[in-house]
Amino acid sequence: MISFFRKIRQKLLQQNRVTRYLIYAIGEIALVVIGILLALQVNNWNEKRKEREKEIQLLTNLQVEFKDNLKDLDSVSVEVDKVISALERMFNSFSKNPATDMKDSVDSWISSALYSPNWKPSQYILNSLTNSGSITNLTNDRLKLLLYQWSRQQNEMLEVQSRTEKTGEEIIFYVKEFGSLRNVDTSNPTFNYNPSKLEISNNHLLSDAQFENLIDDKLYMYKNTKRWLVASKETLIQMIEESNP
Repeated sequence: MISFFRKIRQKLLQQNRVTRYLIYAIGEIALVVIGILLALQVNNWNEKRKEREKEIQLLTNLQVEFKDNLKDLDSVSVEVDKVISALERMFNSFSKNPATDMKDSVDSWISSALYSPNWKPSQYILNSLTNSGSITNLTNDRLKLLLYQWSRQQNEMLEVQSRTEKTGEEIIFYVKEFGSLRNVDTSNPTFNYNPSKLEISNNHLLSDAQFENLIDDKLYMYKNTKRWLVASKETLIQMIEESNP
């Protein structure tokens, strides 16, 4: 095409037709410019296509991680409900003169109270996004907002779980000093040993104000944990919906 225009220019110059020469020269320049613009447009389109494909893969990976976390959350939530139930039964049984026939129940309640199910969601993909700064490249503003909200909730979770674990340790230390940890452990089917033969019972702990405070503390923390799990589940469900490629 360029050699074709060159021949025309030479012919026009030989014929001393300057005006038509200029027109052809301008036309040639215009064609070159149009060609460059088309090439840039195609390149730009290819880059956008590659970025979109990369984002789709990223969203797919995020969604898989979110769904796995949601499944784990539901399992942990069931365990948390069991602990809360045991704590409430024991909490409602405190009195000045607890019934003497509650020995086995008390041991079982304390055993359940010592269990501290924690939810530790996977954040591998999200951490990679955060560390690389790729979150800002996401085109879904709603998803970006939810991801920041999720990060905030995780920090709150760590604080709640840390305190909850501490309450369990405080109960263990107290039972060690004022009751029978062996009787508590043997109430668990996985601990295949006989109860203590020292004729010691944990029944009296139901009339102990300090032990009641320890149970109150853990029940309070697990109620907070439950509320946090509910809020986290709502956020997860929204993120799963928004991360749909």
